[in-house]
Amino acid sequence: MRPFLPLLLSAALLALPVAHAGTPLPDAPHIIVTGTGEVSAKPDSARVAFQFRSNDARPLPAKQRVDEAVNRLLAGMPAFGVGSDDVRASDLEAGEDVDYDDDGERIMRGYYASREVTATLRDLERLNAFLDDGLAAGAVAISSVEFESSRADALRQQAKAEAVEDAKREAGEMARAFGAKRGALYSVNSVTSRFADGYGTTELDSIVVSGSRIDAQPGRYIQPTVEYRASVSAVFELQR
Repeated sequence: MRPFLPLLLSAALLALPVAHAGTPLPDAPHIIVTGTGEVSAKPDSARVAFQFRSNDARPLPAKQRVDEAVNRLLAGMPAFGVGSDDVRASDLEAGEDVDYDDDGERIMRGYYASREVTATLRDLERLNAFLDDGLAAGAVAISSVEFESSRADALRQQAKAEAVEDAKREAGEMARAFGAKRGALYSVNSVTSRFADGYGTTELDSIVVSGSRIDAQPGRYIQPTVEYRASVSAVFELQR
């Protein structure tokens, strides 16, 4: 049975679902594996997106009310330690406020104006007060609260390193299971996937927030955990 080992290994391992399109494959016996790595950390900042919108029979009053609300929010941010570099404000969007009836007829309801302001808060103990301040300033909605770590770059690198080691371990274990040895690395390719929050980035850069909730004291948030996950597809040659 030994002469058939290379053919058996190639056929069995190529059939595994971890094969990734676009990864170069050698003609010699080989194995394809996927390694994963995950690193968790407590966040030390939160990026909050405030939505502002106003409707009026005329466009100018709608714009003015949005401008006033945004200015109130910006004026209060220094008290929370939020500087100008921590704030991003979208361009003003304004236009007709149009609806349609059951017959598809156009109904003009006046005009609207809207903006979004995103700010990064670095004192999570004041998160609830920060959210309240934004709503008091005139925000009509808080579209997102994303927790982050200032060590994100280092944590991503650590997750990538763990994914590489996991791929090497998986390849070695699979090869031994078939009575072979893991050979040299032939090629490597990062595996892309959809970001859980819809950003459409690779899994190497994904951030997953878990555990965010309010405890028994109203308005107090328990800090979540941010997880940096990496996934790598690799092809190794096989040795008998």
